[in-house]
Amino acid sequence: MASPKCIKARYGQINVKPATATHAGKLQHFLRLTDLRECMIQGSTPWRALHFPLTIDDAETFTALVGKTPICMGGVLPFHDAEDRIGSIWLLGSPLIEDHALDFHKMVRDMVSYFQTKYDILENVVPIDHVRSIKWLRSLGFSFAYTPTMVNGYEVLRFVRCASHIEVSFEEDERPASN
Repeated sequence: MASPKCIKARYGQINVKPATATHAGKLQHFLRLTDLRECMIQGSTPWRALHFPLTIDDAETFTALVGKTPICMGGVLPFHDAEDRIGSIWLLGSPLIEDHALDFHKMVRDMVSYFQTKYDILENVVPIDHVRSIKWLRSLGFSFAYTPTMVNGYEVLRFVRCASHIEVSFEEDERPASN
């Protein structure tokens, strides 16, 4: 994947590049504890979580690097059986993100905006007790289900961000979670 056109190549010291297996191989050893826990909840290893998206033809996956050090990888995996353009957005990172918090947030904001032009619905789940992640995702415009879902025995919240022509609601509570 070429660097997405709506994502600048550089954000301060962060350089955005197409993800490679080498990036994944390095980053897997340095994930934040919250990201390691998310992998575990999903029944995945860090190696699998970071390498699998690289095997999907229609997926777009990027790496944010500081120098030659990958600080995060992320992207979108498309749902092929859906009528609408729906993708599972994801990001896994190292604690080095904190050293570049403002530039990281700008980069991710641009990334989400870029992917929203390609997908009508961006979605995933987050552990219900990852309060900081939930607050951050809200700041990026994601809405949350009110009722947790169970994944491998852990409570998670589904989060979505929809294109402007789509109204989000959830089955158990028809009010948008963003209100």
